Amino acid sequence: MNNYNFVHLISSYTDEDSRWMKVAINYGLRNLGITGKNPSVGCVIVKNNELCGFGVTSPGGRPHAEENAIKFAGEKSKGAVLYVTLEPCAHYERFIPCMEKIVQASIKRVVIACLDPDKRTNGKAVKFLLENNISVSIGCEKVKAMELIQGFEKRVNFKRPYIKSKIASSLDSKISLSNGKSKWITGINTRKLTHLYRLRSDGILTGVNTVNEDNPTLNCRINGLKKYSPHVFILDSKLSINIESKILNRKNISIFTTVFLNKKKEKILKNKGINLTLVRHDKNNQVSLKEVITKLYEQNINNLFIEAGSEINSSLLKENLIDEIILCRSGRIFGNDGRSIINNLNIKEIKDSKNFYFKDSLIIDEDIIESWEFKA
Repeated sequence: MNNYNFVHLISSYTDEDSRWMKVAINYGLRNLGITGKNPSVGCVIVKNNELCGFGVTSPGGRPHAEENAIKFAGEKSKGAVLYVTLEPCAHYERFIPCMEKIVQASIKRVVIACLDPDKRTNGKAVKFLLENNISVSIGCEKVKAMELIQGFEKRVNFKRPYIKSKIASSLDSKISLSNGKSKWITGINTRKLTHLYRLRSDGILTGVNTVNEDNPTLNCRINGLKKYSPHVFILDSKLSINIESKILNRKNISIFTTVFLNKKKEKILKNKGINLTLVRHDKNNQVSLKEVITKLYEQNINNLFIEAGSEINSSLLKENLIDEIILCRSGRIFGNDGRSIINNLNIKEIKDSKNFYFKDSLIIDEDIIESWEFKA
């Protein structure tokens, strides 16, 4: 954060403030994954303990949540309290920043869950609001609100997306039978949950083996939301993808490949309108994951969802590039007739193992879905 001292604003909020901020967070969840490079922000405007305006970042990123909420509230904004999950924007581009619109709307108090990690705004909006005699409180329901911007924060601060890997496994941690068959390890309602995770992601990363063995489409099949299916990125160092794969018939498909690509397939794929990106290869002549992640950062991908096999997950783990694992476990047991979740990580000491901590879980029918976050 900049050299602004806002310590006196931290925790200066009430239980009532927490209640309204939770409402704002719920609005922010609505458009998570469909707001482009901008984070999905939720905002509500309250006057005399009544909701008079609400907004969420629009699809594509504009207008912002505050602008939508102020427009909804109209004249009722005067003297009201505005709750927003992220510090209002302060930078001037093609639009008047939200901090100015808040002042113009005669809002008397602003409650902010978390400061904006973007240096163009970080702390500047708070300073501006205070200078315009608007009361400000910071940190209300910060932990929950941070989940809305985890991808945005990761991209801004670490120059890469927040990477979440979904793994469907048996009770004994197998992702398929030894012959590659994996349909279906988990139940239908667990698989429906996967579509929600897809919706809330800016991109999906998978490997050519998953495409060739499972023939997935990797789109969002929630009624009315299919148009928001995220871009799919396929790792295929030699272009060994089956040309008849269903995924090649959908929009927003890119393939990362190397100099070892199949020239004949290159021409066919380009004629299909598939975007091919040539990247460096690693010592095993596979696509360089580090360069792929850099390319995704350059494309403003905030939240990346991994739906791949053990090889890609293992490679990402080796590079400490998985931030969260969504483990969907069924009660099936495959034993030695199955493929393990993770391949060899070349770990010699327990202290060198990859350590994740339990975040939360839920039960869907006969499956359990666990969320594990990486512990740096």
